[in-house]
Amino acid sequence: MSGTDFLPWVDLKAAGGVDPARLERSLGLRVRRVGRGRYQVTGGAEPHWVDLYTRRMPRCDCGDHLWRERVCKHILAVMLREGDERVITAIGGLVARLREEADHPRRERRRRMRASSGGRPAGDRPERR
Repeated sequence: MSGTDFLPWVDLKAAGGVDPARLERSLGLRVRRVGRGRYQVTGGAEPHWVDLYTRRMPRCDCGDHLWRERVCKHILAVMLREGDERVITAIGGLVARLREEADHPRRERRRRMRASSGGRPAGDRPERR
């Protein structure tokens, strides 16, 4: 029996999907299985408990998950530890995006600047009163 044989399928779409920023932050976390579907995640500011033994929505005791009802970095770290193919596939997309940013740093910097200014060039911003 592998570590994932007992785990029900987690409905990622209902749980908010895989956010690339959260996925990136999850990569530095450490996961320890402490029971059937129960994990302790460390490596951040404080340890957190994750429960994957639910069908629709995994649970974590962190504020990001509790208040936003989304898949947090701790849940993603656990799912990655358990070899969830959807999370592994999302890592492939994250790596591709990071490679693209590394290949085109100026383009990425301009894109971020446009996003923070609402898509307007710096000279076209409305004056503050």
